[in-house]
Amino acid sequence: MIHWWNIDLGETAVDAVTHAIRNRKISQGTVSQAFEEAMAAQLGVPHVVVTTSGTNALMLAFLACGVGPGDEVILPDRTYIATAHAAMLLGAKVRLVDVRADRPLMDPANLKQVLTPKTKVVVPVHLNGRAVDMDAVNAFAAEHGLMVVEDAAQALMSRDGAGRFLGTQSRFGCFSLGMAKLLTTGQGGLVVVHERADYERLQKMKNQGVYNPSVDKAYEMLAGNFKFTDIQAAIGLSQMERLEKRMVNQRRIYETYRDGLAGVACLEQVAVNVDQGELPLRAEFLCRDREGFLARLLEHEIQAIPQIPSLHLSPHLHAVGDFPNSMVYSDHLLTLPCGPDQPIERVEKVVAKLQTICTDLPSWS
Repeated sequence: MIHWWNIDLGETAVDAVTHAIRNRKISQGTVSQAFEEAMAAQLGVPHVVVTTSGTNALMLAFLACGVGPGDEVILPDRTYIATAHAAMLLGAKVRLVDVRADRPLMDPANLKQVLTPKTKVVVPVHLNGRAVDMDAVNAFAAEHGLMVVEDAAQALMSRDGAGRFLGTQSRFGCFSLGMAKLLTTGQGGLVVVHERADYERLQKMKNQGVYNPSVDKAYEMLAGNFKFTDIQAAIGLSQMERLEKRMVNQRRIYETYRDGLAGVACLEQVAVNVDQGELPLRAEFLCRDREGFLARLLEHEIQAIPQIPSLHLSPHLHAVGDFPNSMVYSDHLLTLPCGPDQPIERVEKVVAKLQTICTDLPSWS
């Protein structure tokens, strides 16, 4: 079976965890701080705050923006539901906008139609390393007195056409360190922060409102336990030197599928601008008969997966509006075998097989 995702932490991660445990570096401490500093340097930003998941990274950013009951947060209809849940768990309401027709990304032209006096935050989501037009989003936010939190969970090390890292162009940028990411710590997330005051606030928010409960004299704010661990940080640090190799492999996987499947009529690759710096995390394609296609691949021991449903289909979001562009992706998007450590030979095997077994499936165009 060729699995849809492949990432290999390697023996260096085993050694790093062993070293951390033997040196009693277990809960959040100096190794976590070293990982924060390493990631900040990697992204060229002043500060990074690590936490337990990408969802909690978003929640911490929303908390720092003052999001709470009665507030509204604007999201694209195409994103993982964690983006919505992070706001809703704080009591906020989410307002959804349709995505662009050519890319499953927030269309800044749609923002005004859901703007209300209760709107507090706009959340552009850089799905699969694709860059939202941040200049347009930031201009809209500035015009209407809103804050911007970037969801870059799928966009670590991806850049826009101007060479800027995604997730670094607003007050907060949030990343995931889950398993299906370029760099994983099993579970985990991080928040990019530019201002020292925001950095200190987030550090207290993830530790019940204090830096150190045995030293600080009062709990300063409503907060929780969103602390990272040094064991996870050791895993993260052990992978830093592998980032460039993984990025090269991700681009090669994208190009192998692009070139090899150009003549397979039942598939349409959802483009990523690799020549402009965007880094594809997943191998995404549109297919008219998605379920039939996935079943046929399984018969040949190739695992592919359907992509996430659009948010407006979730009844507890109480979505209002029409989302025709989003529904195309919801109904037809799938992911072929990929992952930062997926051997290119397996990708080539998938391409060769698809060139022969899919000729009778309905064309996408």
